[in-house]
Amino acid sequence: MYGKITEDCEVFEWVKRNFNASDKEEKGLKTIEVKQSLIANSAISGLLNFYDIGPIKRCDFLTRGLNDTYLVTTNNNKYIFRVYRKGWRNQSDIFFEVDAINHLSDTGYPVSFPIKRNDGKWMTEIFAPEGIRYGVLFTFTKGDRPEINKENCRLVGKALGNLHKAADSFTTKHTRTFELNMDHLLDEPMSLITPVLHRFMNDRKDAFINEITRNIKADIKGKNLDYGFCHGDFHNFNMHLSELEIEVFDFDCCSSGYRSYDIAVFWWNLKQNYPNLENECWDEFLNGYLSQRSLSSDNLNILLKFVTLRRIWFLGTLLKNDDVWGTNWINDKNLGSFITQLEQDAEKY
Repeated sequence: MYGKITEDCEVFEWVKRNFNASDKEEKGLKTIEVKQSLIANSAISGLLNFYDIGPIKRCDFLTRGLNDTYLVTTNNNKYIFRVYRKGWRNQSDIFFEVDAINHLSDTGYPVSFPIKRNDGKWMTEIFAPEGIRYGVLFTFTKGDRPEINKENCRLVGKALGNLHKAADSFTTKHTRTFELNMDHLLDEPMSLITPVLHRFMNDRKDAFINEITRNIKADIKGKNLDYGFCHGDFHNFNMHLSELEIEVFDFDCCSSGYRSYDIAVFWWNLKQNYPNLENECWDEFLNGYLSQRSLSSDNLNILLKFVTLRRIWFLGTLLKNDDVWGTNWINDKNLGSFITQLEQDAEKY
């Protein structure tokens, strides 16, 4: 086991009070399914007693996403405590991530790295209403999110090139339940997307979707593409810039996979969030990457198709995790925008 919550912790007491079998019988209560609970700040503070980081001044819920993130402040430092959602990542997945980050840190690559508990364990088990969840404490990354401009995008490109170089020697005994391959980036998300498109569009776009997915599969299969450890979500929202150094965090989507996909994620981010800066900043990013690591023509020429795969993966992830994003956004307008983006990509292949 990886450090169960002690009985004086708030979450443990809450579970005992509300989920004790005899209590339920006496009160006539029925068991309900909880998809994702939000753990109180005070309960997270109790968990931090397992770490040698000194007295906790504040513990603030920072953000909810695919996992829950808390900002921890002590007298001397700040930390990030991540609580993984039940069913999102299993123990082996998390150990893979921890090993990868530690490997990068050991090579001198600037990352937010995990901190061991007093008992030498990396993870803390949390008995939440939905079942056991896992928490990991990370160092806090100094600086701020890099502004998107030519100079910073070149630094970000260099950072990804260096990450791939440093990760070439990464090995671990732990397995990841997914790789950044065609199954994860295309087949799995399309199994969720297709019925939704049919619901809103009938069969109006079937021929186009079938053609684009078939062509991407055939093209990627016919290329000699670089395959290795990837961050999986490498864009300026998952890094900070301080004194001209990029420090990277949030390796939740990391795995082995196509390196061209890892590169294309940043291009997708420019297209989605900074379209007016896309051309000049993409060139600088790519030049920064190539200054640290070479790419074959096969890897370069396939990048736009990996942008398309990122769009497909992202939509599939939104649909899969409706407990995070809800379903109100699923409508003709947004699905039509998704199809338009794929059509615009295809015009430039």
